[in-house]
Amino acid sequence: MSKKLLLLYLAVYTFFMKKFALFLMVAFTLFAVSCTREFTCQCTVKYTGNHPGLPDSSTHEFAIKDAKKQAIKKCEANSISVTEQDVTMDEKCRLY
Repeated sequence: MSKKLLLLYLAVYTFFMKKFALFLMVAFTLFAVSCTREFTCQCTVKYTGNHPGLPDSSTHEFAIKDAKKQAIKKCEANSISVTEQDVTMDEKCRLY
């Protein structure tokens, strides 16, 4: 009789431990995916054209606190290219 109880106990124990381990893995994955961090967005501005006295290339940075995918979207949304009077200004932003 005690051998049957022991086997039943082990079966129930392993069933609940598997479920608990699965729950822990899912909880950790959700936590890791949804956590926000602070990222640095770096933008480089370059001017091209035939006009004398164009500004030199410059770089500026700013912080974005969000999940990585959202931070990438926000950073890259600042990239632009504008042309006026044969002068082109390109600003390219990347997340670091």
